[in-house]
Amino acid sequence: MLCVRIYGYDEAMSAQSLPYLVDEQPLILVGNGACDCGQLADAPAGYLVAVDGGLRHCEAAGLTPQAVIGDMDSADLSGLLADHPDVIVHKLTDQNTTDLEKALMMYAAPVCLAYGFLGLRVDHMLATFSVLARYAKLHNLILVGEDDLVHVTMRPFAMSLAVGARLSVWPVGQVRFAKSSGLVWPLDGLTLSPDGQVATSNRMQTNQLTLTPQHGNKGAYAVCCDPVFLPEMLVAVGARRPDYASLCP
Repeated sequence: MLCVRIYGYDEAMSAQSLPYLVDEQPLILVGNGACDCGQLADAPAGYLVAVDGGLRHCEAAGLTPQAVIGDMDSADLSGLLADHPDVIVHKLTDQNTTDLEKALMMYAAPVCLAYGFLGLRVDHMLATFSVLARYAKLHNLILVGEDDLVHVTMRPFAMSLAVGARLSVWPVGQVRFAKSSGLVWPLDGLTLSPDGQVATSNRMQTNQLTLTPQHGNKGAYAVCCDPVFLPEMLVAVGARRPDYASLCP
């Protein structure tokens, strides 16, 4: 595993907490929300980071993280560090950022899979969507849940799915689509917003989805589908490199 420092850091982080680039395998983040531990155990190999209380899911899945990050208000590190003293612990007490945001400020990767961030508490899930919208340019991140995959982006998106598969588009901000293809109900020319029109419970008419926001779009949107399509979403999301230049001064 190659893990090297990259230049630039958010002012909220300390000089000892410059972001790291994990550049050979996916970054796997595990949060404290609802988590199917069997699903987590079957996650692709990657650099595993427990996000605070997500450590309990790692342990339940029989996995040892390379690092733990958060304010440590819900993680019991005693057993982990007794058995694995080499695990890196990033204790960050800033209360202006969520534990997920702390992780995204600390690490970057071509693709990131996040387990344990969907379900249980609606307020935590909404905060997660807000964080993903702010970091959409920097991180290619997929939320993995028992019933859903979610990817938040502001850019054009293309992915292979099965004909008839469920596909929802949820606007995190206001977004106007220039065109789409593959959907039973196209989004061409539609403006979506959280307090206006949304596009949940659409279906695939063909096996190839494309979503093209209008040029200059600045609003983020979430693409949601069944977790059986994780391999296809990994291909779709991993095909585009994150904008690491935005980290640089």
